[in-house]
Amino acid sequence: MIELITTKIISLAHLNCIMHFGWIKGHAEIEGDELVDRLAKEAAVEDGPVVYDKMPREVIITREKENGLHMWQRQWMNTGKGQ
Repeated sequence: MIELITTKIISLAHLNCIMHFGWIKGHAEIEGDELVDRLAKEAAVEDGPVVYDKMPREVIITREKENGLHMWQRQWMNTGKGQ
């Protein structure tokens, strides 16, 4: 559902649509609020796949540096020069 919403927001932005996001007080009899609450609760308990699994850029960079170092060390040890 997050991917669907994100895609829709991006496509609307490309059409130069103006969007405003804000906090809505719950249980204030605002039209659509109860429907949104129900859908959010249903989505929170679904046993579907995780669709939002992004990680910070810094984590990716650190992991790749560590992977590169481990790969280099294995190659070094396999050449016989590291013994």
